[in-house]
Amino acid sequence: MKEGLLQLLKLQEVDKKLFDLEEAQKKYPDEINLCRSEIAKAWAPLAEPDAERMEAEKEQRRLEREIESAKADLREREARFAVVTTNKEYAALQVEVDICKETIAKYEAQQLKEIEKLERAQKKIEEKQGEFEKTREEQQERIDELEGLLGTMQEQIDEVAAQRRMAAEDVKRINARLLQIYERRQGRRGIRVAAIHKKACGACYYQMPAQMLNEVRSGDRVINCESCGTIMVWNEQPV
Repeated sequence: MKEGLLQLLKLQEVDKKLFDLEEAQKKYPDEINLCRSEIAKAWAPLAEPDAERMEAEKEQRRLEREIESAKADLREREARFAVVTTNKEYAALQVEVDICKETIAKYEAQQLKEIEKLERAQKKIEEKQGEFEKTREEQQERIDELEGLLGTMQEQIDEVAAQRRMAAEDVKRINARLLQIYERRQGRRGIRVAAIHKKACGACYYQMPAQMLNEVRSGDRVINCESCGTIMVWNEQPV
């Protein structure tokens, strides 16, 4: 029984590795999403000025097209002065020219306002950009790290699972019933077996009575911690 309990302790070490890997595999995606939400939160103060910037740029492009079109109309009308033959035609053409100039002036005034809007939006962005970039860089670094770990996680799990099968076979060869007892247990955070440490349960640190310590030392039967139910093992370490 004692040798089987010691082998069970080795199996527990492998199972704890497997438990931690599987827990990490579940938790890493949640942590990645949390990092992405932190980036989005840091971007929030920039969203409004950035939208204002894009709208101002879009409006500027539209006004530039309108100005170019109005200037083309003005050139075409000014060119027609060379071929008018009557005062009436000249006066009518002059009205059209004045309208073109007024249109150009109106669009250019609007363009100046959009430039001012763009400058204000850009200033707001610059004020917050540094803080955002710092957060984005930190969070993205963690995202890359976690994604890298996830990429190799299944390989690690498969490797430890193979070790687990071998460790379980070692216990089974010594005491198959002991393995069955172990497999049926539901330990906290994957701990089902623990070695005595400083006269206490290695899982919950419950100080064990002297009689129970002696029974664990003898290794004649399975002894469970009175506090957490973990199977106790004496591993010949000083107590």
